[in-house]
Amino acid sequence: MVMGLIWSLDVAWGVHVLGRQWFWLLIPVVIAVLADAQWRRRFLVALSAGLTLNLFYCVMQMFGLVEVTVQGSNAIDATGHIGHIGFGVVYGLWGAWLLHLGWIYSGSQRIWLWVLTSWAYLMILLAQGRAGLLVATLLMMVIAIYHLRKVNIRRLMIGAGLFVVLIILSLLIGPNKDRWQMAWQGVIDNISTGVVSKSAYTGTSTDQRFYMLAVSVDIWKQYPLLGVGTGGLPQAVKNISELQGHTQRITFAHPHNQYLLDLVRWGPIGLGLLLFLFVVWVRESRGQDWGGSGTAPLICLSAVALASHGLFAPSMEEHFSGLLAALLLGVGLSDSSGDISSEHT
Repeated sequence: MVMGLIWSLDVAWGVHVLGRQWFWLLIPVVIAVLADAQWRRRFLVALSAGLTLNLFYCVMQMFGLVEVTVQGSNAIDATGHIGHIGFGVVYGLWGAWLLHLGWIYSGSQRIWLWVLTSWAYLMILLAQGRAGLLVATLLMMVIAIYHLRKVNIRRLMIGAGLFVVLIILSLLIGPNKDRWQMAWQGVIDNISTGVVSKSAYTGTSTDQRFYMLAVSVDIWKQYPLLGVGTGGLPQAVKNISELQGHTQRITFAHPHNQYLLDLVRWGPIGLGLLLFLFVVWVRESRGQDWGGSGTAPLICLSAVALASHGLFAPSMEEHFSGLLAALLLGVGLSDSSGDISSEHT
């Protein structure tokens, strides 16, 4: 990212983009500070308390008791100060981790952990962030597959089938079914026609995203080797919109896809490095005993969350989801053994 400033079309904006990545610098700090198990436990308890309080805040927002000025957060899209783009990722990560803890603990602790999990996923379902719901569902499946892998295959298939049916029903008859149907129809229309109109930028959100994808691909074709550099995309969008004869001002900072964003910024090398990062990230959790660890899954979950959300958003740069993923990665790496058996015996 720093080297990308050398050939950036807009160095000033590139420096701004670089400055927004500050939270990744927290990883070595978290690893060092939370090397002690008690401090790790205190941090995770404090984090969970804060996320729980925010859920209460979202409920108050839903009933009109509080107002939030954050874009993508209102009474019918109650996501607090996070906004619906990152809400599903943040609470999907937290909820999947609580689901895992529930399998480790027993009795009343398991019940309360799974109550919090259910509450988190219910709020994700009620929110309007479609990509967040998909990411949260995937994270839940990662935990469920791990803990159910030794279960009778027939029971596992029945459980998986019921889970899929539940998800489909929630999409078809849930509170946001109209948004899902509109988005799906938009995808079908854009794929079937294969033509992205200049007016698509002022159409539905699905049309706009297809337009951004198409324009970003056109920009990459102009700079196929090294891309437009760090922060160069907005300037490139302005240039290409002028060439295409747009009468209105069209600009965007990212194409709602982390992989395409890296390809446009730094060419195939940038995309390859991103994929390599995710592979190494996931491999860090291999060999760890999730069954006896409360923190080992955090490494894999944070990687899966950002990798999957990257299909729909610049996940590595989203403030709340990126910050939480960086913190949880640091927590997971700080616990080399991950053995929590002594903490609740």
